[in-house]
Amino acid sequence: MACKKNSPTIAVTGITPLAGLQNTAVTITGTGFNAVDSVRFTGITAIINTLTATQMVVTVPAKASTGNITLYSKGMATTYPSVFTVTSFTTTTLPAANGTFKGLVIANIAADAAGNIYCNTNKDTVYKITSSGVKSMLAIAGAGSTILGGTAVDATGNVYTVGTNDFKIYKITPAGAVSVFAGSGVSGFADGQGTATLFTAPAGIAIDAAGNLYVTDVYRVRKITPAGMVSTFAGGGTAGKVDGLGTAATFGAYGNLMNITIDATGNVYVSEGIYNYSPAAVDYIRKITPAGAVTTTAAVPWGGGPALTSLLAVDADGNIFMPQMIYPPYGNSYFSDPINMVNRTGYSSDFYDLSKLSLYGVGATGITFDASGNMYISAAISSGSAIIKFVFK
Repeated sequence: MACKKNSPTIAVTGITPLAGLQNTAVTITGTGFNAVDSVRFTGITAIINTLTATQMVVTVPAKASTGNITLYSKGMATTYPSVFTVTSFTTTTLPAANGTFKGLVIANIAADAAGNIYCNTNKDTVYKITSSGVKSMLAIAGAGSTILGGTAVDATGNVYTVGTNDFKIYKITPAGAVSVFAGSGVSGFADGQGTATLFTAPAGIAIDAAGNLYVTDVYRVRKITPAGMVSTFAGGGTAGKVDGLGTAATFGAYGNLMNITIDATGNVYVSEGIYNYSPAAVDYIRKITPAGAVTTTAAVPWGGGPALTSLLAVDADGNIFMPQMIYPPYGNSYFSDPINMVNRTGYSSDFYDLSKLSLYGVGATGITFDASGNMYISAAISSGSAIIKFVFK
């Protein structure tokens, strides 16, 4: 649909999405865009990321509100008739999370289709927390000395978790039955079928819509099919920061790969942080297409002081959320816990600061989205843990 006002040369035929958070990337299609001088959301000028005669990608301004999008050319306006809704959110804390994890740190969270949260405490036990905050033990994976890493849930409710120090990928059914899905239990490197394979030091895990698992290993990302076939998806096994196809790419120049997430179209994202406590340091986000092509999509500055972060999750619009914990510069006592949002054009912005919740000693330990688009962040606080739920509307 096109709507013109005082401009015979510019027409807008579509805007995608028509709802999103401030700083979301929005694609506008039409004709005559080479003549566009500016784009405004309810009068607020947007950043134009890319521009051709028939398509542009813009960033929703930080102060935009719900209303129409207008394109300007030499003072003439073209307004798209459909309203763009600027999404807002509310935060709640799952009622039982802190009290039932007293003295423990919830980590590596994942959500199922019903909004249940699965997590571990970097030990051998996987817990289930319902949407109302009721906690139960799902299963014990590995031996008592097993340290669990990332967690993922498939469409039928099976939970997968990583044994970081026993080099295994565990599968847990909704009934709590545990099996070793991949990995022999010996550190090394070997692709193949199921328990005949070797992982060097697996850490993070994510799952796509087809049920394929992606696991971060040392300088590599490994792929496991639903049948248990393990292959090397990207990374050649040596440290570096080289973009390329599959094993021609290198990872880990700034630290081990930790967290991993997947968007709705099957693109995989991993984070690489510099762990040297430098105030000028950044986190790099590496993107891997379904075909295995690796690019560096964004460099997220820490800002304000040294920080540690490698957490990330992606929403339905392709925005990546990265919680950070920024430590105070020497001689100061304050710290902050910002959540950065990186849109699909690589534009980074501050989304929210967990410190606003007045939780003493907040430090994010996990992040995930559920099937309804709600975001959950687990955080370590003075007396244990909390899970904060962000409901977008």
